[in-house]
Amino acid sequence: MIGLHLFTILLVVVMVNLGFWQLRRHDERVTFNDSVRARSREAPRSVDALLALPSRSPADLEWYLVSATGRYLTGEDLLVVNLSQDGRAGVDPIGALQLDDGRILLVNRGFIPLDQAAPPAPSGTVTVLGRVRTSQERRRGELSDPTTGELREIQRIDIARIAPQLPSAVLPFYVDLLSSTPPDSPTLSRIAEPTLTIGSHLSYTVQWFVFSLCALVAWAFIVRRALAAARRALTPT
Repeated sequence: MIGLHLFTILLVVVMVNLGFWQLRRHDERVTFNDSVRARSREAPRSVDALLALPSRSPADLEWYLVSATGRYLTGEDLLVVNLSQDGRAGVDPIGALQLDDGRILLVNRGFIPLDQAAPPAPSGTVTVLGRVRTSQERRRGELSDPTTGELREIQRIDIARIAPQLPSAVLPFYVDLLSSTPPDSPTLSRIAEPTLTIGSHLSYTVQWFVFSLCALVAWAFIVRRALAAARRALTPT
């Protein structure tokens, strides 16, 4: 019986904590969705106005809209490989847009299927409007880029890894292109919008709490039967 009590306590504690963990994930998702929607509705900022916002890291700037003007550097194009969008395999061409002050903004120009060649970036002075994104990190099980040497095909947009091969300072974020003047190639598809669903975290929360209640009910039932059996054993016949 002592083992049963300890096991039940452990089981309930674990399941209740899993329930609260799912509840926190639900709250984080709601906060994320609200933040993306709010920032997407704000007027586009210049690069300097964006960097002037109170922030502790580039992640605090993600999902704002930014407008920048410059020239795409010839010969500095990259391809993000091993991607899929709308059920098709393809690549994302990345352009290095050099601003008037020399800084470089990496621009994810869009998605193109594998059966099409990546089009060149627009020439001359280009004004881009994009959604701010932070440097991508490798997740468990994903392929890695070589740690040294110049890259032309990359698994992810890791700004710290790409920056050394570019001729001047690189901004600490990149953008998913929304529009370009002059326009970019019509063969490029816009990068997919962020997913703003709530997910199943709230239903999982309810499930873990229900499982905890079921464990307590089962424990009470077993204890009650054990006590009844003990009373019968002590009752003289």
